[in-house]
Amino acid sequence: MKRLRILSVGLMGLSLAGFISVVNPANVILAEEKVVLHEHVDEPTQVLMNEIAKRVNNILDGILVGSFKYIVQEAGAVVDQSYKISATFFPVDPKENKWFKRAKIDPNDSEKITRLKEEFDGYLKGIASSALEVQKAAASNNQEATFKSFIKMVEKTCFECHKNLRDKQIPIENR
Repeated sequence: MKRLRILSVGLMGLSLAGFISVVNPANVILAEEKVVLHEHVDEPTQVLMNEIAKRVNNILDGILVGSFKYIVQEAGAVVDQSYKISATFFPVDPKENKWFKRAKIDPNDSEKITRLKEEFDGYLKGIASSALEVQKAAASNNQEATFKSFIKMVEKTCFECHKNLRDKQIPIENR
């Protein structure tokens, strides 16, 4: 009976600790070993990109454990999420676009916005097609081929888009 009480109290303590970490999510900056709370992460662009990043991490986890059905499911979710990117980054009213403000893009500069949207659309097609390639490789139950297609997806779509659009558009202090 005493062991059961101790176990119950211990589990309640762990539950409370887990609840606190959910309410106050934190990230650690590796180089500085500092904990940084996510402040104002309510922008649709950040929420969407965090969701895609979570799915990409899930794909890698699936590859490492050889869960090919899970990989197919998560790659499909990446395809679905990729179609939301353009609408999220380029809403109907550019004057209300928080991403434009952070990137210091003039909402009245329709030429620049059109050019950016065309670049985004190219990357969006790349995300969808490379995620479909990951799905195809996973459907073959070949861990090595799946990993190679995953790496190609990250290098050719995620890294290139961030390097060419995010890193050039948004000053580091505003990311």
